[in-house]
Amino acid sequence: MVQQASGFERLGFTRKDAYNKAAAMHRVETIETDSEGLLGYLASKIDSTDPTLYAKYAIDEEDRLCHIFWSDSGCQWDYMCFSDVLAFDTTYRSNAFNKPLVMFVGMNNHFRTCVFGFTLLLNEKIESYK
Repeated sequence: MVQQASGFERLGFTRKDAYNKAAAMHRVETIETDSEGLLGYLASKIDSTDPTLYAKYAIDEEDRLCHIFWSDSGCQWDYMCFSDVLAFDTTYRSNAFNKPLVMFVGMNNHFRTCVFGFTLLLNEKIESYK
């Protein structure tokens, strides 16, 4: 394209713009394939190794994963035994998808952290937490 336009200055966009566009397209592609992979993985775990695994998710009008909550049998067992204290922590924009990851955690009788479940949210608005 640079040769056809006879130089970078005649392209109408910078090299950084091109890299940003390619990265954005890759992110969309990754999100779609990763979400399909995650849902397939959870379905296979429910069918084969962990029938009590709980997962609930929502898809938007463009068939994209909005949010998902999951908790496996180990997490559920820990919750039944050690649910006296429940804390949740939201890490925001620190993963590849720039979505909040919420971890529901507690403490067992040995003062060790135990995880009760996870959720990946669309954003940090109140509606996402419902």
